[in-house]
Amino acid sequence: MNTETPLDGNTTVAPRMIIISAVLLLVALTAYSLRIYTYVRPAFKLAGEDYIISLAVAVEMTVFALLVAASCYGLGRHSFYVTHDNSERALHCMFVIMMVGLWAATLARVSVAYMLLRLDSSHIWRITLWFGIIIQIVAVLGANICQLIQCRPLRSMWAVVPDARCWSPIQTQIWGYIFAGISILCDLLFALMPLPLVWNLTRPLLERILLAVLMALGLCATAVAALKIYHMNGFDLTSDFLRTIVEMALLSRVEELVLIVAACAPFLKSPTESFLRRFNVSGFRSTMQSLNKIVLTTNDSPHLAVNHKTSQSKGFEASKDTILHSQSSSEIGRNKGFELVQDALSGSSRQDMEHKRKDQTFAGANAV
Repeated sequence: MNTETPLDGNTTVAPRMIIISAVLLLVALTAYSLRIYTYVRPAFKLAGEDYIISLAVAVEMTVFALLVAASCYGLGRHSFYVTHDNSERALHCMFVIMMVGLWAATLARVSVAYMLLRLDSSHIWRITLWFGIIIQIVAVLGANICQLIQCRPLRSMWAVVPDARCWSPIQTQIWGYIFAGISILCDLLFALMPLPLVWNLTRPLLERILLAVLMALGLCATAVAALKIYHMNGFDLTSDFLRTIVEMALLSRVEELVLIVAACAPFLKSPTESFLRRFNVSGFRSTMQSLNKIVLTTNDSPHLAVNHKTSQSKGFEASKDTILHSQSSSEIGRNKGFELVQDALSGSSRQDMEHKRKDQTFAGANAV
């Protein structure tokens, strides 16, 4: 405990951290609730990425509760004014927060990667995403192991234990830099990968810009992670820890909550468009009408379905059918990602996406 009387007296900086975290948590819960609502009404259509982000939200709510508890025990105050017992309780809460909070950010990133897996079936695309998922899980497990072996005995992480042995501040910062670097690379990867697919959609420019912004919100978390690295460089683990840890704790909560919002944002395209239309913002209606589509009949035989809004001659139908079936399988595969991301982010149900995959597989077989 610091034995020098602080110049600013018995003050605390915890309320600012709690208020900012609470506001961001409310925004994240709103985005998450809207996302889940769109996939349980009118039909239940939750998929793997929805359950993963749900787990991330549950972890983040637990972290926030522990943060409030730690603040009640003295987090944010000068150690000079905090009793020994309360200091131990606050530091114990912070140890659990550091262990668990990393999983909230990791699960949010994994949810984004799992969603991106549905947008393209190419080997490079899937291998890259699975590599990102695996390295994220390995990194968070490694970080947890480092936290558990940082001090011996473990209790000395939050209590004064005679003859305890702990890592030096430099050793602690090294694994912090490694984990932060991996997080930044994964954020950049998951935010930038879908942008070419979005930009090549046959949608109006304003709609593509909206989709690109929603898909790239993870870059905000990248900026926060970079700010954490900057503060980590001058972070002092030995002096007035209850006070100095608040800045890093706040940046960590901001990163986690921004990642949760970014993971939910792409699924909020339709509500966002509806909101913008109330302010007479136009440009969300497609400028291209689909002339035809391949559907499967009850006996699995394909036929050409002409849009009921477009009247075409029989000669045009025959030529269009010939052109469609003469496409190479590589061309169909190239367009598959564009159509899937268009359906996934424009409010179409996941069942419709599965039917489209079957239709395109059938068309590809005919082309071969």
